[in-house]
Amino acid sequence: FDKTPITCYRLKETSILNLITVLWMLIIACITPKPKQETAFPDEVEVIECGYDIGEYACNISSFDQNNNEIDLWDYKGKTILLDFSTMWCYYCNVAAMDENTLLEEYKDHDLVWITVLIQDKNGDKPSHSDLKAWSSQFNLKDPVLSGDVSMLDFEDDEINTGYKCGGYPTFVLIDKDMIINQYLFGWSSTMIREILDSHFNTREIE
Repeated sequence: FDKTPITCYRLKETSILNLITVLWMLIIACITPKPKQETAFPDEVEVIECGYDIGEYACNISSFDQNNNEIDLWDYKGKTILLDFSTMWCYYCNVAAMDENTLLEEYKDHDLVWITVLIQDKNGDKPSHSDLKAWSSQFNLKDPVLSGDVSMLDFEDDEINTGYKCGGYPTFVLIDKDMIINQYLFGWSSTMIREILDSHFNTREIE
């Protein structure tokens, strides 16, 4: 129904019969239910807003591992994830990798998985599949070792997060079984990482 002045003027000149017809059509139009507009999503798809701050759902990482398998971070939902951003040239990243199997053995009853994301090879380039195999072979690692790059990380200490926070290599991100970021650790400390894990698992047991 056009509400402009020209429409109102034209209605005045309409015959009574035509006016009754128009009004009846308007009434029918108003009382006829309109179909609902819905957006259909596949039943198996769940859209979740992710982020990089503590308390937010961890954003997915998708890459290939040392066995040349395509891996998604969210494949490990239901496990506690220790996400390790390292480089092959970093001394303390190597030290951390040397402790990985010992730490995993200590926490084997807690369903902990250590996922290493190698950001650079020894020359500062993106790691290849052979680099991943060499890293996992050198330290006899069974948990996933993925190829990554600096675009996954945010080196700026500000309120705008463009990736996982990185205060240097290695950087660790503890992600709980619900895929929520629990804590960050910049650098490597064998004692501190165990204190973080002890605190996390004790808290969950109490709950």
